[in-house]
Amino acid sequence: MRRATETVTADVAVARIAGRQHGVFTRRQAMTAGSSAGQLDRRRRAGVWERVEPRVYRLAGSPPTWQQQLFTAVLAAGTGATVSHRAAAGLWGLDGVAPGAVELSLPRGRSYDRVDVHLVTDLARVDVTTVERVPVTTAARTIIDLGMVVDDGTLEAALESVLRDGRTSMRQMERRLEALSRRGRPGLARVRRVLAHRLAGGPSESELETRVLQLLRRSSLPAPVRQYEVSVGGRVVARADLAYPRKRLLIELDGWSAHGTRVAFHADRRRQNSLVLAGWSILRFTWADVVHSPAAVVAAVHGVLAA
Repeated sequence: MRRATETVTADVAVARIAGRQHGVFTRRQAMTAGSSAGQLDRRRRAGVWERVEPRVYRLAGSPPTWQQQLFTAVLAAGTGATVSHRAAAGLWGLDGVAPGAVELSLPRGRSYDRVDVHLVTDLARVDVTTVERVPVTTAARTIIDLGMVVDDGTLEAALESVLRDGRTSMRQMERRLEALSRRGRPGLARVRRVLAHRLAGGPSESELETRVLQLLRRSSLPAPVRQYEVSVGGRVVARADLAYPRKRLLIELDGWSAHGTRVAFHADRRRQNSLVLAGWSILRFTWADVVHSPAAVVAAVHGVLAA
C-alpha cells in the first residue's frame, strides 16, 4: 500500500514538472520527484511516459507543439542550453522570422547533434530569459545573434519589431554590442551596419511599413516622412503612414486588418476624398503589392515624385 501511494505521489510530481515544461521532463527530474528506475521503465512500457531522447521523456497525450520540441532540445542538450538565433526570433515573434526552427546555443566544449547548435563562450546571465517558459536569449541578444545567420533586410525587420514592442531599446542594443565587442565576438559588423543605417526616427509601426521603407531606400528614392499628420483648414484630418509633403504625396499601407468594419470602410473613403480635394495625391499599397510587385510600387512612387 505504501509503495502504491509513493508511486502515485511521484507520478503527480512528475506531471507537475512536465506541465511547466510543455509536457517533457528528464530522467533525473523523475528520479528526484520520487520515481525509481523500475517505476520509470514500467511507465514507459505502459505508454504513460514516452522516451523522446535518451534522457528525456514526454507525458503521453501532451500536445506535440513547437515549444515542446524546443524544451526537449534544451533538456537533452543539458545545462546551459538556450534557445537562440532563428528559433529565439520565432519564439519572440519577431518580424521576418517564422516560428519552427529548433536552434540552440551551448557552452563551448559541449555537443548535441540533433538540432542546429552554436557553441559560445559569451552567453552571460543578462543575455538569457524565458518566453512561454522556454529558456531563450533576450530580445537584444537574439538580434545580435541573428546578425550571424540572416540577411540585412531580415535583421532590420526583426530589429524594428523589437523596438516597436519595447522589448529592447537602442541603448540596450548598443550596451550589449559594446560588451560583446570586447570579447572579440564575430558577426557584430553586420549588426552595427544595420543599426547605423536603420530607419531614422522611432521604430516602424508594422512589418509592411518596414518593407516599404527598405524598398524605397534600395531604389535610391528619398526617405518619406513617417506617420505624417495632414491638416486641412487648420484641423488635422488624417495621419498618413508615409508622406512626401513637398510633393503632396501620401502613401497608405493596407494590412490584413485594414477597414475591418463597415463604419471604418466608409470613414476611410470620406477621409481620402477630403485629402484629394485638398490637393494631395494618395497611393495605397498592400502586402501583396510590396512582396510580389515591388517594381510597380517603386514606379508608382517615382512617377508622382518626378511629376
